[in-house]
Amino acid sequence: MSASIDKSKLNQLVLRFEVGVIIEKDDSGFIAYCPVLKGLIAEGETEKEVKNNFANSFISYINSAIKHRDPLPICSAFKVATNIKPVIENIDVPIDINNCNILATV
Repeated sequence: MSASIDKSKLNQLVLRFEVGVIIEKDDSGFIAYCPVLKGLIAEGETEKEVKNNFANSFISYINSAIKHRDPLPICSAFKVATNIKPVIENIDVPIDINNCNILATV
């Protein structure tokens, strides 16, 4: 039996975030947002597309926060009206540890 290691992945860390996402139908499709993530809104023609667009936007949001040494949205909570149920999405964010100094400050 043999095993191989993908050396391109050795310098990559993956952070998993559980994100409460509000998805609403509008005239042109769907919008998705999380109230604690200011400015992060995604659009899509279908619910599947808006979830995918939100995940991609979230990955960019987290990578930007790391690059600019902004705090990560960890343990954030929010309240919504009782008739709105957030969808919980698990989003994996790949982080290139060669291009950030997040681990150096711990």
